[in-house]
Amino acid sequence: MDEFAPARDAALDLQHPAHCPPWCVDCTHRDLGPPGAVLHRSPPATVALYDEGCELVEAQVRAAFWDKAPDWIGTDPPDLERPHVEICVSDSSAMQVYLTPGQAHALAAALVRAADAADTEAFYRTPVPPGAPSAAAPASAPPQQA
Repeated sequence: MDEFAPARDAALDLQHPAHCPPWCVDCTHRDLGPPGAVLHRSPPATVALYDEGCELVEAQVRAAFWDKAPDWIGTDPPDLERPHVEICVSDSSAMQVYLTPGQAHALAAALVRAADAADTEAFYRTPVPPGAPSAAAPASAPPQQA
């Protein structure tokens, strides 16, 4: 499936400005930040994850870009004044993280490595039926000192 099809369809819409990035499906042309700024966003990818209280929450990951008037350029870190990746966790903390494309690639690679390592646990740990208490310490627990 072509994930950018909605963006292309939106770009063809006469209401959608031609200067939007090709992935933009959600642009805000109101003064949200600096006067004249336009916030462009790609379609969100929603990922379910657990927060620090072990509650299931959703995170939205998407490309974003603040298109600013020239006199406002330099008001944010230079890396974030170009298209970047934003992660918004839709829980009560409303946590937002902004990454450069390089940082997003590094985080994705680190997540893949950690997931691969966590997947290997199934090969050496005795399965525990759902709901049964386990005496085993989680793999992430610090080692016990004697």
